[in-house]
Amino acid sequence: MADVTLKGFASLPADTFADGPAAGNGGIAANGRTGPFPGQPVQGFSGVQFADNNRFWFMPDNGFGAKGNSADFLLRIYQVNPSFQGAEASGDGRVTVGNFIQLRDPDKKISFSITNGKTSDRFLTGADFDIESFVIAKDGTIWIGDEFGPFLLHFDATGKLLEAPVPTPNINPLPTLNGQAPIVIGHRGASGDRPEHTLESYKLAIQRGADFIEPDLVVTKDGVLIARHEPDITGTTDVASRPEFADRKTTKLLDGAPVTGWFAEDFTLAEIKTLRAVERLSFREQTFNGVFEIPTLDEIIALVKQTEKDTGKKIGIYPETKHPTYFAEKGFNTSQLLVDTLVKNDFTDPSRIFIQSFEVSNLKALHDTIMPNAGIDIPLVQLIDAYDVADDGTLLYEDVNARPYDFAVAGDTRTYGDLITPAGLAEIATYADGIGPWKRQIVSVKIVDKDGDGKADDLNGDGVINDADKVTLAPTSLVTDAHNVGLLVHPYTFRNEGRYLASDYNGNPELELRQFINLGVDGFFDDFPGTGDLVRDQIVSPFVRSPQNPDVLKQPTFDTLSGKAPIVIGHRGASGERPEHTLASYKVAIAGGADFIEPDLVVTKDGVLIARHEPMLAVLNADGTVNLTNTSTDIYKRPEFADRLTTKTLDGVAVKGWFAEDFTLAEIKTLNAIERLPALRGTAYDNDGLKVPTFQEVIDLVKQYEKETGRKIGIYPETKHPTFFANQGFNTSQLLVDTLVKNNFTDPSRVYIQSFEVSNLQDLKTNILPKAGVNLPIIQLTSASGSPYDFVAKGDKRTYADLTTANGLKEVATYATGIGPDKRQIVPASTVDRNNDGLPDDLNGDNQISDADRVLGAPTNLIQNAHSAGLLVHLYTLRNESFFLASDYENNPIKEFQQFIDLGVDGFFTDFPGTGRNVLINDYFAGTGYTPGASNNYNPNLPYNSDSNQPYYGNLVVANLGRSKGFEGMAISPDKSTLYPLLEGTVVGDPAGALRIYEFDVATKQYEGLVGYYKLENPANAIGDFTVVNDHEYLVIERDENQGAAAQFKKIFKVDFAQQDANGFVAKTEIANLLDIKDPNDLNKDGSTTYNMPFQTIEDVLVIDANTILVANDNNYPFSVGRPPAIDNNEIVLLQLGQPLNLDPRVGLAGLNIQSYEGTEGNDRLRGDQLDDYIDAGAGDDFLRGGKGNNFLKGGEGSDTFVLAKGGTQTIADFESGTDLIALPAGLGFNKLSIVQGTALNANDTLIQRQGKTLAVLSGIQASTITAHDFTSI
Repeated sequence: MADVTLKGFASLPADTFADGPAAGNGGIAANGRTGPFPGQPVQGFSGVQFADNNRFWFMPDNGFGAKGNSADFLLRIYQVNPSFQGAEASGDGRVTVGNFIQLRDPDKKISFSITNGKTSDRFLTGADFDIESFVIAKDGTIWIGDEFGPFLLHFDATGKLLEAPVPTPNINPLPTLNGQAPIVIGHRGASGDRPEHTLESYKLAIQRGADFIEPDLVVTKDGVLIARHEPDITGTTDVASRPEFADRKTTKLLDGAPVTGWFAEDFTLAEIKTLRAVERLSFREQTFNGVFEIPTLDEIIALVKQTEKDTGKKIGIYPETKHPTYFAEKGFNTSQLLVDTLVKNDFTDPSRIFIQSFEVSNLKALHDTIMPNAGIDIPLVQLIDAYDVADDGTLLYEDVNARPYDFAVAGDTRTYGDLITPAGLAEIATYADGIGPWKRQIVSVKIVDKDGDGKADDLNGDGVINDADKVTLAPTSLVTDAHNVGLLVHPYTFRNEGRYLASDYNGNPELELRQFINLGVDGFFDDFPGTGDLVRDQIVSPFVRSPQNPDVLKQPTFDTLSGKAPIVIGHRGASGERPEHTLASYKVAIAGGADFIEPDLVVTKDGVLIARHEPMLAVLNADGTVNLTNTSTDIYKRPEFADRLTTKTLDGVAVKGWFAEDFTLAEIKTLNAIERLPALRGTAYDNDGLKVPTFQEVIDLVKQYEKETGRKIGIYPETKHPTFFANQGFNTSQLLVDTLVKNNFTDPSRVYIQSFEVSNLQDLKTNILPKAGVNLPIIQLTSASGSPYDFVAKGDKRTYADLTTANGLKEVATYATGIGPDKRQIVPASTVDRNNDGLPDDLNGDNQISDADRVLGAPTNLIQNAHSAGLLVHLYTLRNESFFLASDYENNPIKEFQQFIDLGVDGFFTDFPGTGRNVLINDYFAGTGYTPGASNNYNPNLPYNSDSNQPYYGNLVVANLGRSKGFEGMAISPDKSTLYPLLEGTVVGDPAGALRIYEFDVATKQYEGLVGYYKLENPANAIGDFTVVNDHEYLVIERDENQGAAAQFKKIFKVDFAQQDANGFVAKTEIANLLDIKDPNDLNKDGSTTYNMPFQTIEDVLVIDANTILVANDNNYPFSVGRPPAIDNNEIVLLQLGQPLNLDPRVGLAGLNIQSYEGTEGNDRLRGDQLDDYIDAGAGDDFLRGGKGNNFLKGGEGSDTFVLAKGGTQTIADFESGTDLIALPAGLGFNKLSIVQGTALNANDTLIQRQGKTLAVLSGIQASTITAHDFTSI
């Protein structure tokens, strides 16, 4: 490239401050400068425009580099007058800062919260926007490009915001079959996080954003469809551990191959329901093994229907009929069973079902007979299999994976590979609506053998060769071929684990998903549908959003003490779904989304804390029958313990039963836990052999889950009846703390200790916890009636009602962190007697009086009073059953959850934590933001958020642009009608290093689309500024992120919108290397004849004239040190280019003095003045007279006449010989003119001269084509 020479130099000292409040209070300190600073730093120049012929407007960015530290940095545009050493006769290199424009929003155009939002002026700060680029429109208003949104901001000339910030549209047409977003299919549910094909797996998939859930269907002995991946249920259930089914183990031929195990079709549904699911893959979490049931298709349909009822979401089902030929041989037509089940359940909406199979004949039968006979039309998907991938990436079709099994039976030798040829796809299109290929049939992988030993290299050094050690090949044409015959493409299976990810993806599953979405797949099966939905949402989001975008930062508001969401506490686990206080109950609570699990603690004879709601393991009524509502084990059935039956006084009440403290732990472990409310909740799990867990085992469970998943579940123990146990020699509070300390489980964010008594909590606060060196939050439980028993024992007459008065709460606050009230202390409920018979009315007609027959009263002030005392409020107990729901809730537990959340509770105990979590997700978090980790510093090349304690849900707003990657540059067209905002970072889904150049119409204030993409020389680079040259050429600063000696790349490129490659990248040409600038006169006085700009950020470029550009750095005060050891100043320089720019006359310093005229679509007569003019006549036969200045004339379409003048030069942009005419005024005859070919910059132009003076330049015209016929006289 041509040499660049330093033509002028000026420098503004780093420590330059303007009037205004002190800035830098947010902990700013670097390079010997410490905030607060004396006023507003004039620094960080990120945009420049002309102010007049001698001065410039410079705009600093957001201040100190981050949203969190720039709330006191006021956003301004400063008028700056550099005295350029070398370019001005009296230039001394100094810079004078004049007045400024303060950006503000007094009219409240900004809808989100801003720093100075409560003031009348609403001055904008660096915490509100990161302004990085600006231009001045024809009407004098200012358009600014922001990075936080990114937004476009429109201000008047005084700095007042004129409209709401303009969000950035995400213009990204998808190459799917119908142009719609791909669907996310929960592969066997969310099988990466829960045992596959369980209701819990499907529920989690729905929570995480799956559009469809996939049940693989096999059939039971009695003809019921259940969800299992294979007929062989050995690896996905605990059947192998069940001695009662040992004789069912057998060997069968499954699709021609022998398989040994237990088979679904050999079990009745009732027997299947006694089995429990287990995790199939050893490297996935094992916490939930043996907990969840095997669901039927009916139950899965019921789940999605309930989801629709609760949330309005219409989740689809994507069933696969597994091994139809195999089951047909056993007398089961699974396709018919499937359709019958769908029809029976009225679940036949074709937008909510796909039916898939690896075989062909059953799909054809569905298409030709079964569905027509049922009067339904559901889309069908042909699954495509393969055996494996060869080392070179070739797909292998062998053994049972060679071809559909019905082909093998029929002697059809075609393979799956034949089915995905164009001819095979055309045949599939006759009976199916889509294909479900293995992802390797779209993007295959091959091994790497760098050492040439003929063996695959172990790229990640883990001793195993898998996909992580392979590289991807170029995509096949399968997606395009399928779309060409009208088939959808739904590949399988996407997984987050590194072993399934080709090395190209660097362990980031999001990169793989992006590739397939960009290839045009119409949906995809994912074991981790949350990841799939997040990536899909990033790509199809209607807007481009950075991590600092208000929508991404938006959080739901709660009236809790902290303002954060209330915690979900699994009351005795998920005691509405499993027998309470069992590991199974706690596991179901964790699976459902509980933040804490609650073990009530009693003690054994040998001093071990165990989880039981009461000391009694079983209770007898006065008549000797078992009190089933107070019995939680089967001890009453154990003759060996019959002699332990006793009567004790528990908190003043005589109770007959079996008591935990009379049994050793070993004896307790022989018992089985059972359902305590069998009449209400059934006994389905009483035969599961669930044991009574120790507190140690509860801690072990949450530690195991944390080890497997990273998620930190809390424990919320209650010391039950401390006075009762103290009288028997047990200090349960001390035992509790000793156990916590022994297990190093003393994180105060993960433990609450609760009790209905007071003195033990006070002892914990003042004695036990301090001695143990821990500080755990304490919760005082209260009841709607009665008194703490330790009060009763001491003769203290105070009641729970007294504790919950304003004064009582203040006393509680002296030893406790919060209270745990009965929900009726917050929202009372009472029976009604509408018929005045003196009896409560049975409102629901079930012949019993329960909460369902009560009506709610007005809420009390308990929550407000507790919060005023600084106390948390964790109420108990929310349950789903109508028996516990006041009539006002209309048998909908969601309404009760919502009421208490809206009232501001800080947490709630619930028997159904899954319901509580769903309410928070669907009714409070939906539509709010999901930030990429604690630092919120999103790098699209890395996983969005790897924190297991911040799970993604499918209805959250995510960022799809990296931090500080918004509109770093923005140019305006020469006619000032169009803005060209340029992003600094790549939007998720775009090619690496591709920066979008948007087009924005100033008149309509609307985005018009994309011009194209700017391609970074290195994806790690950044851009600094963007400025106009002419209507299709612009300048871009591109730089690396280094400074000083480490700086290697600081360049300016000229881009040409008119030249783009097939991918939309605009052509670019280097015009300046800012690290290698000639300085023969040593203008910056550094003793060198070479000048460079080794600054981290160079963010200002402006064209002065065809040969000169202005460049300035952003000094990032007080952080950057590009010229060590001194802190960076703001250096403003003029550079003389080696090759002149093809400058539009309206651009540059001269353009400030040009008067523009525009014609209409008709025939116009346009005349300039005596100065320099720009005349664009538009369509029609126009007459253009520029006058005596140096004018630019553009005739547009039609036959135009261009008038020459004796003074000045007319540059005619679009003269067309034979159509247009050149008019000669009187005294200027043709014979007096010279018509010559231009040279140098005008080499492609014709010059019309008189006596050596150029009267006209005909752009792009060869002189040899111009004759007297092109002229006329006027």
